[in-house]
Amino acid sequence: MLPCPGAATAPPLTTNELDPPLTVAPAQPLASPPVAPSQLTQPPPATVVTNRDPLPQRPTGELFPLWPTNTLLETQVPLRDWADYYALPAPRRIGEFPQPTYEVRAGGGRALLRIGSPRATIRGVDVLLTHVPQLLGGQPVLHRLDLQKSLHPLLWVDDAAPLLTTNRIIVIDAGHGGKDVGTGTGDGRHFEKTYTLDWALRLRPLLERQGLQVVMTRTNDVEVPLAHRVFIAEEAGAALFISLHFNSAQPVPSRKGLETYALTPPGMPSTFVRDGEDNPRLAFPNNAHDRENLQLAWRIHRAVLNTTHATDRGVQRARFLGVLRGQGRPAVLVEGGYLSNPEESRRIADPQYRQRLAEGVADAVRELVRAPLVRASAATPPEGPAKKTSPPAQ
Repeated sequence: MLPCPGAATAPPLTTNELDPPLTVAPAQPLASPPVAPSQLTQPPPATVVTNRDPLPQRPTGELFPLWPTNTLLETQVPLRDWADYYALPAPRRIGEFPQPTYEVRAGGGRALLRIGSPRATIRGVDVLLTHVPQLLGGQPVLHRLDLQKSLHPLLWVDDAAPLLTTNRIIVIDAGHGGKDVGTGTGDGRHFEKTYTLDWALRLRPLLERQGLQVVMTRTNDVEVPLAHRVFIAEEAGAALFISLHFNSAQPVPSRKGLETYALTPPGMPSTFVRDGEDNPRLAFPNNAHDRENLQLAWRIHRAVLNTTHATDRGVQRARFLGVLRGQGRPAVLVEGGYLSNPEESRRIADPQYRQRLAEGVADAVRELVRAPLVRASAATPPEGPAKKTSPPAQ
């Protein structure tokens, strides 16, 4: 759960904006896991980034173009310049209300960018940008970091590099447990910890049928400290980590929908913060997987929306999630709905709905096993012969 106890204020553009992040209780320090200190490798501490991340070179033989190192380095990049660099069609203005909307096409699909709104729709799924698109001199511009770390990873993906490249061990983390009940329903009769465990237990056999090895952070009603959840994944040598949660927005019962979180890349502000604390200069071990984190979050978010038809509240970025920061693998946190919303709470209480939640995550992982995110498109500028890579370990 990402608790939101404060009252919401109306965003400036209400039709396709999310509610702005609200002030919540500060994050608690990680408790020590219930193992001997000699057996525990603590997650590495955060490091401080003093300069912008270097942009990768554009090598010959790649199946998708990398970010340029000597052009487009302005803070706000005109979309037309970005399209020209990759020999793409010019951005097209396709809407005016409630804000000007531009379509860009590249790689595996299209993205819709709304001037003044952080919500972009990338290949049919909402993704929250960390900087809002603007009009400068009558031309749409977007912050270079969002182009580099939000649009680019989802519009171009290496066809020969699926996320499951090391093994097929997946950690499923049922959020909360024991005394840590998480959020609860409005009547106080049911708690998040029960629903997340049921979701995880339904997901495990679906993944095992795909030939995957599933490691659970808990299989009963027991409290598991956040640091120990990271430790379990490290000990297992897992390829992926997926944490399951439900949400609350008291006292805003109208809020509902699915959210999927990845760790915020260095240099970017988060789309959700706690108590106003968000330092873009920090980098954590899991930031080594920024690109894969976003791709995994996008895939799971799309698949769960397809099985549940929940409200799409977007793929988001957060930096305070301790269960993600120390992960040495792609890792995401899925918020399966709002228990504070009476309608959505009733849906979550239905075992058939929780089964659909499990099926959505399993569908996303099935795609990871069978194929990467998207095939390289003819729109991708040719750069020489396809780069050969080894197939993922079976």
